[in-house]
Amino acid sequence: MKRLMHDILELPQRSEKPRKKGLTMVLDRAWIAAGSELVAAYKDYIDLAKSTAQCLWVDEAIIRRNIKTYRDLGVDVQIGGIPYEIAVLQGKQKQYMERAKELGTNVVEVESHAAGLSLEQMKAEVRRLKEEGFGVVGEVGAKWVDYDETRPDRNSVYIDKVVNQMKELLEAGADHVYWEGMVVRALLGNRLENKPGQEQFLKVVDSVGADRIIFEMWSARGNPNSPLWAWLVTHLGPDVNLANIPVQDIAQLESIRRGCSFDPGHPFLRWLKHEKPTRNWWEVPSPDYTVDLPG
Repeated sequence: MKRLMHDILELPQRSEKPRKKGLTMVLDRAWIAAGSELVAAYKDYIDLAKSTAQCLWVDEAIIRRNIKTYRDLGVDVQIGGIPYEIAVLQGKQKQYMERAKELGTNVVEVESHAAGLSLEQMKAEVRRLKEEGFGVVGEVGAKWVDYDETRPDRNSVYIDKVVNQMKELLEAGADHVYWEGMVVRALLGNRLENKPGQEQFLKVVDSVGADRIIFEMWSARGNPNSPLWAWLVTHLGPDVNLANIPVQDIAQLESIRRGCSFDPGHPFLRWLKHEKPTRNWWEVPSPDYTVDLPG
């Protein structure tokens, strides 16, 4: 495959598929985007496609066809955590996972936003699903503080509890852990204003390892995700693992991963202009993000 201008320009590189780090999980809410030209064009940058509960209202034949399309493109497929939690609450995990596998799903998210699974129960689920041949991602954190034992309040975490839960799920056999997107956004801040939260975030990452964590990202009712993606690339490098990326945003994210985007101020270009002043292009100072953001 000949990518545009790659034979002329020296462009920033990052890991290629199959990847163990630098993962991108796209959110295809009902698995109906698999056949789009966008997915076909950017398939090399999509590692995992995840649906939400919205897939439950779609004809199963369509779901089956789109799962096959993703798998044929070399993209892993995961049913979102809410259908899994419904199966847990109804005691139907066995039937649910048999059908998921038959449909072509090969990754399972073990979460407990509402089902009330304890950490020990989640670890048991991780071990069981691994034995059944699935890739498994455990999740730490919850969308709402009232249900999240890892947070004392909205904008901070108990570092030791987060680290412990992540490490225990990984030790149980999870391939990665998701860090709940609303927790990540709260720690970074909608406008990157939560400096204490960012310090806590980096301490967790330092303890667990960035390669083992997949950072979920959720939109925040008008606040853009791109500055947060850029912050993560700046601090953790272009091979940071990111999840819940809308299919239509995959091109923008890949440009951010390569430093060729407005966020954070075209760092690869600034790096070249100033004759490579840092070892890596993403380590050049970022601009002030208090401008041009909502609020």
